[in-house]
Amino acid sequence: MWATNYTKQYRHSYFANYFIQDVESGELTPLAKDQAGDLQYAAWSPVGNAIAYVRGNNLFIWKDGTTTQITSDGGVDTFNGVPDWVYEEEIFGDRYALWFSPDGQYLAFLRFDETGVPTYTVPYYMGNQEVPPSYPKELDIRYPKVSQTNPRVEFHILDVNSLKSKKVSSEAFPADDLIIGEVAWVTEKHEAVVFRAFNRVQDQEKVILVYASSGKSSVVRERDGTDGWLDNLLSINYVGKVQNEKTQGHHNTYYADISDVSGWAHIYLFPVEGGEPISLTSGEWEVTSIVSIDRERELIYYLSTKHHPTERHLYSVSFRTLKSKPLVDDTVAGYWSASFSSKGGYYLLTYGGPDVPYQELFSVDSPKPLRVITSNEDIVDALKEFKLPKISFFDLSIESGFNLTVMQRLPANFDQRKKYPVLFTPYGGPGAQEASKAWKALDWKAYIASDPELEYITWTVDNRGTGFRGRKFRAAVAKQLDLLEAQDQIAAAKAIGKNCFVDKDRIGIWGWSYGGYLSSKVLETDSGVFSFGMITAPVTDWRLYDSMYTERYMKTFELNEAGYNTSAVRKPAGFSNIAGSFLLQHGTGDDNVHFQHSAALTDMLMGGGVPPQKMESQWFTDSDHSITYHGSSVFLYKQLTRMLYRQKTRDVTKGPEIHQWSRRDRNGLRF
Repeated sequence: MWATNYTKQYRHSYFANYFIQDVESGELTPLAKDQAGDLQYAAWSPVGNAIAYVRGNNLFIWKDGTTTQITSDGGVDTFNGVPDWVYEEEIFGDRYALWFSPDGQYLAFLRFDETGVPTYTVPYYMGNQEVPPSYPKELDIRYPKVSQTNPRVEFHILDVNSLKSKKVSSEAFPADDLIIGEVAWVTEKHEAVVFRAFNRVQDQEKVILVYASSGKSSVVRERDGTDGWLDNLLSINYVGKVQNEKTQGHHNTYYADISDVSGWAHIYLFPVEGGEPISLTSGEWEVTSIVSIDRERELIYYLSTKHHPTERHLYSVSFRTLKSKPLVDDTVAGYWSASFSSKGGYYLLTYGGPDVPYQELFSVDSPKPLRVITSNEDIVDALKEFKLPKISFFDLSIESGFNLTVMQRLPANFDQRKKYPVLFTPYGGPGAQEASKAWKALDWKAYIASDPELEYITWTVDNRGTGFRGRKFRAAVAKQLDLLEAQDQIAAAKAIGKNCFVDKDRIGIWGWSYGGYLSSKVLETDSGVFSFGMITAPVTDWRLYDSMYTERYMKTFELNEAGYNTSAVRKPAGFSNIAGSFLLQHGTGDDNVHFQHSAALTDMLMGGGVPPQKMESQWFTDSDHSITYHGSSVFLYKQLTRMLYRQKTRDVTKGPEIHQWSRRDRNGLRF
């Protein structure tokens, strides 16, 4: 099946036409005869000859050339089989909400009702035209902000043979307090499916077991996460019957899942119908993902941080012997990933860093690769022609007793006798990781460390709240976003400032999205450590962001008013007092972090008396959160580079007045 006539909608979703190809004749048949680039999603059944697809927010089943419309209530406020904006962005990270059973006989799908969800209007001043329309085009998005009405979600089961569906009732949470985070079939055929339910603020979890044929449901697992929050890891995988020393002869069927109930994220086997779980991994390190389940060989393949939070190594664990073993040399720092064949006999092993990535094909029966898929030898050879930044990693101890991971880039011609400016480049959001040993592409951060006119040292610090250092490290920021995060960045800046090769008067910070928010909070703190900042597409007040992300970490406004007030960027003094200046950038068409955030921040700073020589702001017409519309990204990075050059040469009389990019632009040259 092929998708054509692609039109982007949100971060993951798009509209398209779909065509079915006969592999023998090559003939193409449209999935919907009258399709006009308006199909939202389509997927084959894993067995048989059925396709489920969504059009106009309604669910359809195609079987042997015959199409049946399953739902008819789809429309502006009702979604069947696809998520609305907030579920796509914050819960699933994907564009579908339907799941075939392993034998293709049943289909589970979600229905979303956005009635009562407030609308946010995004204006588009150019509207993809060369000449702007007289009035901006407007996109109305049902966007639930903090403490506003959320979409209601229902769980439905469709019998693919009879084409009859039923709504499944459960005792998870009240309808206005329910979030469904994950759906997974826990059977070899179609007998049972589970869904993971959260309460609104995502600190309570219940796993609901549903019997497909009857629609009966029951709660088979519960978790209290009020010491922080509960992440939606999308990690449920069916295992089947298990025999080991802990099953004691029981003939239960199990599924694997990742849980941090011990304080660290590890793999457990959970009985499908409820009961005590079996721990498969343990220790003060974390499993980052389950890669594959091999029921025939009784193995689970997974990636973990066993040797350091910055690394990923591939392991297998036997659910018969409960013993693990590495599939790669885990004594060597690396960032690995893998993709297994459907029957588990072969896998593509990808080395992802810290050196140039490569990929090989393996059989599970041999430690030697069957063939090299991609060696990237040309890239290795090409890189030898360049002087590149020197990247290193280390842990930084802070007063709280925690260690922070630091990724450091030193200029290619680094000389310890010289003084260098420094740029901090955090993201810093809950559960995120920037300082990893994945290969670092030759991006703008590498450029600013390499350009002889800039030669910035960059530090990327993963503060408290970020991922892969255990639940205590993550949950420390609950209900108080960017209080501890800003403290950690400032502590790190004080530490680097003690080095003889650092120009303490030229330490800056730049971040995008959550990183932009963190950068603004660091400047607001008025620590005197940072002399300039660059803030791109930031959140500035969590009351203005979407409910499902924000309330996971901050709870509702009614439950945590003091936390919301403290976390908002509202104090202008730190922005006025920095030695240099700061730059604020945002796209006016941002459907995620609305332009409203930067508009409000600018108004507060102007009203608070921040002088114009300290503040520079730049909007990007019609650009979304990625800021790419009409070549905006080139302008954005030129502007950031110009800012870095100005800050490096601030109060310095030697050297060119402007950076080489600006000189080229002035002379009409392209770079």
